[in-house]
Amino acid sequence: MLELADRLLPLVAAGSRVAAATSIDVIGSAPHLAGTSMAVTADGRVLGSVSGGCVEDAAMRDCVALLDDGVPRVRRFGFGDTAAARAGLACGGELDVLVHPVAGTPVTAELRNVVEGRAAAVALVTAGPIGIIGTTVTTSTTDLLAPLVPGLNPALLLAAIEGRRDSGRSGPVEVGCGALTLRLFVDVVAPARRMVIGGATETAAALAAAAAALGYRVTVCDPRPAFARPDRFPAADEVLTVRVHDVLRTADLSARDAVCLLSHDEDLDPLALAVALESPAGYVGALGSRSTARRRRHRLAALGVPDPMIGRLHSPIGLDVGARTPAEVAVAVLGEVLAVRNGLEARPLHVGSGPIHRGATVR
Repeated sequence: MLELADRLLPLVAAGSRVAAATSIDVIGSAPHLAGTSMAVTADGRVLGSVSGGCVEDAAMRDCVALLDDGVPRVRRFGFGDTAAARAGLACGGELDVLVHPVAGTPVTAELRNVVEGRAAAVALVTAGPIGIIGTTVTTSTTDLLAPLVPGLNPALLLAAIEGRRDSGRSGPVEVGCGALTLRLFVDVVAPARRMVIGGATETAAALAAAAAALGYRVTVCDPRPAFARPDRFPAADEVLTVRVHDVLRTADLSARDAVCLLSHDEDLDPLALAVALESPAGYVGALGSRSTARRRRHRLAALGVPDPMIGRLHSPIGLDVGARTPAEVAVAVLGEVLAVRNGLEARPLHVGSGPIHRGATVR
């Protein structure tokens, strides 16, 4: 739902009646991941997509039904299921879709958070006592759910929602309520991830373009004015004519962010890497040969960087895919960034087994 915030906010704020179909669980393969939504307005407008086209017609009918009767519902579409075949789901997986209303001041506030660039979270009840399925909960309304769910501790519910929000990932949460388990799907939008690229090279330009396409806010920095020019990096959000370590000292990085050092300065590179490795950045990588990587690690140790922090360094940077050109190196680097971000060891899909998406969620 939050992925449609820019289009939903003016409608909900104006009091328009809107129903949404949100995918709350994906089992096996599916075109979209859990958390995608399609919304339908009372006057028949359709916003977004819940499954890339597979179950859109059925989801739209359910949204229209909710606008008529006000009853939320959970539908499962799966390969081999007759209803799913009619809906068009032939991707080999199963998809659970919750149809729910989009309304209320708390929801409006979270939609506004997204539009204004702040973190946001909306929790949808997917299993619990009769009558509360489809209820929307935000961090400001957890107390209101307590009278409806015997044994619910609002503080635990709040912590669960905040935990999902702070992780930056949409996904399910469960809260024990005595003999009952309350299940919710928490839809999360986090501020854009940041990538700081050191070195205004052709590879940096290719990496900036690739990272920007994935939603990263990209900063390119290089102390050489002739190279650090905005016209050379049209995809970057900012191009700074400064030393990389000076940028990193004030960058306020988080575990969702990445630092990629693509320069070749034997004196300044270790300083930049020391600052990056001591920051919370989730990924730190540096371009160079294996011998260059060894020298950098020795310099980092001489600068007093602890071994566990040096162990976080990905150098030589990128996946081993035989990359040669700047564009190919950018793909190899971004592939490693994504693998580290998702806690995976990159390998060809055909050598593995089980679901391709491994339960991943959008964002």
